[in-house]
Amino acid sequence: MGSKPNIYLIGLSGTGKTRSGRRLAEILKWPFVEMDGIIEDRAGKSIPRIFDENGEEYFRDLESKILVEVAERGGRVVSTGGGVPVRADNRTTMKRSGMVVRLRASPEEIHRRLASSVAQRGRAVRPLLGTDTTIETLETMLNEREQMYATADVTIDTEEKSHDQVAGLIVKAWQANEAATTGD
Repeated sequence: MGSKPNIYLIGLSGTGKTRSGRRLAEILKWPFVEMDGIIEDRAGKSIPRIFDENGEEYFRDLESKILVEVAERGGRVVSTGGGVPVRADNRTTMKRSGMVVRLRASPEEIHRRLASSVAQRGRAVRPLLGTDTTIETLETMLNEREQMYATADVTIDTEEKSHDQVAGLIVKAWQANEAATTGD
């Protein structure tokens, strides 16, 4: 594992992992890693195409492999795909190599954010959350993943908070975590 721990951001699409994560990386002056971007670069195609052409299992294997690589480097803010914590091995990798921060929002808020994101990007970014994802689908997915997401070291509710505010809360949690682990 890397000499410095990482900060892993977990949660469903639309909880602010990428934008709050970028802000956090700026504040800490750490590199920012968006796993989905690395996966697309590595595969040479978009995530929806990977799902269509290679299947979800192939995608999840690639995701796990990249997570291990990132864990070995250390000292990074890592925005994970929403499904990363579903695999027990991935949860172990993150716990062993850093602090896991869950970003949370209500299904209604996530739905609103994803709808505006699709409008801006002109496409759904996540194959499991298409352009017409319902609030019910989001609720189901949140319920299915609740136990996995609940393993995070810290949970931050991102509703009605700016990316700066969320990043600030993560910095505070990080400092508290560092003080606890170094015995300061």
